[in-house]
Amino acid sequence: MTAGFGLEKLGLLTARYPRTTLLLIALSLPIFLFFAARIEFNSDIREIFRSDSKGFAVLEDVTRQYPGAGRDILLVVEGDNIFTAKALNALRALHLDLGLEDEVKYVLSVFSARKPPDAQGNSESIFPTVINAQADMDALRKSVTAHPLSGGKLVSNDGKMAMVVIALTDKKRGVGELTKMLTLINKTASDSFKDTGLRFSPTGLAAMKVEIIGALIRDQSRFALAGLVLGLGLCWFFFRRWAYVAMAGVPATVAVLWLSGGMSIVGQEVNVLTNIIPVLVVVIVFSDALHLLFGVRHNIADGMKLDDAIAQSVHEVGPACVLTSVTTTLAMLSLTLVPHEFISRFGLTAALGTAIAYCVTIALVPAMCALFLKRTPRKRAAGEGEYWFGRKAGAISAATARFILAAPRTIAAIGVLVMIIAGALYAQNQPRYSYQENLPNGNAPFAAIQKIDASLGGSNSLRLMIQLPKTAELQSDKTLALIADAHAVLASEPLFGAITSLHNLEQWMKAGNGDGDARDDIFRFLEKAKSPLSSSLFSKEHNSALLTAQFRAIDSFELIPILDSLQHKLDKLRAANPGVEFFMTGFTPLSARASTEMIGKLNQSLAMAIGVIIILIGFALRSMTYALVSIPPNLLPIAAGGTLLYLNNYGLQFTSVVAFTIAFGIAVDSTIHVLNRYRLEREKSGNADAAITKTLAEIGPVLIVATIVLISGVAVTIISELPMVRLYGEISTVVLITALIGAMVFLPAILSVVDKWRVRRSK
Repeated sequence: MTAGFGLEKLGLLTARYPRTTLLLIALSLPIFLFFAARIEFNSDIREIFRSDSKGFAVLEDVTRQYPGAGRDILLVVEGDNIFTAKALNALRALHLDLGLEDEVKYVLSVFSARKPPDAQGNSESIFPTVINAQADMDALRKSVTAHPLSGGKLVSNDGKMAMVVIALTDKKRGVGELTKMLTLINKTASDSFKDTGLRFSPTGLAAMKVEIIGALIRDQSRFALAGLVLGLGLCWFFFRRWAYVAMAGVPATVAVLWLSGGMSIVGQEVNVLTNIIPVLVVVIVFSDALHLLFGVRHNIADGMKLDDAIAQSVHEVGPACVLTSVTTTLAMLSLTLVPHEFISRFGLTAALGTAIAYCVTIALVPAMCALFLKRTPRKRAAGEGEYWFGRKAGAISAATARFILAAPRTIAAIGVLVMIIAGALYAQNQPRYSYQENLPNGNAPFAAIQKIDASLGGSNSLRLMIQLPKTAELQSDKTLALIADAHAVLASEPLFGAITSLHNLEQWMKAGNGDGDARDDIFRFLEKAKSPLSSSLFSKEHNSALLTAQFRAIDSFELIPILDSLQHKLDKLRAANPGVEFFMTGFTPLSARASTEMIGKLNQSLAMAIGVIIILIGFALRSMTYALVSIPPNLLPIAAGGTLLYLNNYGLQFTSVVAFTIAFGIAVDSTIHVLNRYRLEREKSGNADAAITKTLAEIGPVLIVATIVLISGVAVTIISELPMVRLYGEISTVVLITALIGAMVFLPAILSVVDKWRVRRSK
């Protein structure tokens, strides 16, 4: 059995029946194209952390009782001074106009703030019916900013920013419906604020969903176009023949169509992570195709007949292509071990894409060679017809071989030292995550979130739900006292810019009434006023109360100690109130803990993937020595990527570890091709130095070309609007460059040292 387990023989079959192969693949394309056109996009960032964990179950339960802001559109309104008659009248008109829309459940703004109820329970609006220049604007601003439900939440203390919350009706909406709703809101706001000097920006999860999906769609078209153009352009640059360009470009196009159609068939949506898989497939196809095509061209130049040249290339290069595909697939499958569906489904889809890339390449390239190269000139003099880059790549490879053989021990020692230092820097990276870092920046919704962080209570929220026993009375002094204690726990944390609960509403009512008898009136007041805020403060149906704390965006490693401290304080309340449960949750707190856990699991899966792949290399090449010598060159690219994160203070995000897994799966390909060729040349010559020289002469130029193509393909992700995707591109580029150095310099040096040591030992 070959190093490719015999799977490369598919190429021999398709080369024998090229027309049948091309016909069958052509007939499949309309089917996959039909499904590819129906692929769906998903922008829900919360899906990243969906799992079977207790933390996610708590978030789901709290969200079920208190639906929250998932369907809300937030409108951030700015001006030199909101508290002028003209600005306030425009803001009130907007509030009323939006409230009349069929798709709007309710609207919250500063005009939702009311005075404390009188003796009959009636509560008047803080703002007068007619707002004119004679109104006391300073008094209005102080009243609104001091109100527990609007101060720091719906209006800034300096009166230069206000927020309008548009809660949509309870129904699922696609991107098209949300886009129409945002268009309506923008038009209404533009009409209301005309000639007022007020500026507005929509944001919130609903608005961000539209932005993210728009970015995903734009990325898909950009990546596909840029990847193919770069790949085809480089193929033309390297081969200078349109036949070779077609033989590399057609398989890449077919593989992407098969993948997109397959994703649609199995129900896999395009999200911020699966968005990069088509690029991954394109670069894998181009890499394998280049190795096969270089082999065919070299064999033809040596005077072989076309059929023999194709067969020889499949026999020599095919096993390495199989092994690289298997190792890359295993690296992707290691992600399925992470107990988060978002990551595991990505790993499964990426593994599917890798398998498709190999199948399409090994099927199409030999078949197309058999048809397109019939008129290729036979044997030519060495170097004849080579263009300058081919000669330059060959010269670099030859110079590298001489450099290595002059001082293999020194080079191997330096490589190990660099790997250790870089690995130590990798270990210094702290796990960190902030969901805002993964939103498309440079647009109005993202800028509006930053303004909320700067001038209001903050765009992130922590939700503390107090679940009373079924037998406990919700509307009681005891419950309000318990809520007051929980409110004090949250208020003790300086991070929280605003806290909303029944307690600060109670304090507001007491201050307004001038006595201490307001406790029994709170629930009555909320029910009589039919305020939408009541549904976010308590639930009679579930016998629970909710406290919400808002805070600015911070990294997970900063937030987790704060959450631990709050849990410790809540433990005292739990001990003092047996039977009462306190659930602290929210998307941001959940993502902080889940991302840290996810990073740990991803590191474990990466380590396991490295171990399995190293063993597989030894098994496929029938030598554990080859497996062991491949460890340092394969670890070096990962360590280099970690060094990039450390030096740029990126921290270790789950995106980073996913990128390491993907890049390692691709980077190990260079190691495998060098080991496979070295093994063949070592058996022929019986001499390590000669085998290294011959290996680099044969494989070096191909590795250089393939790495340039890989980097060019991966680098297109740097143009993405999504920071998560850009980070993947940056890390992958560093890993691939380092992998080339490891495979062409570090690995041959180690092979030379080990081989000479074995010879001395045998003597």
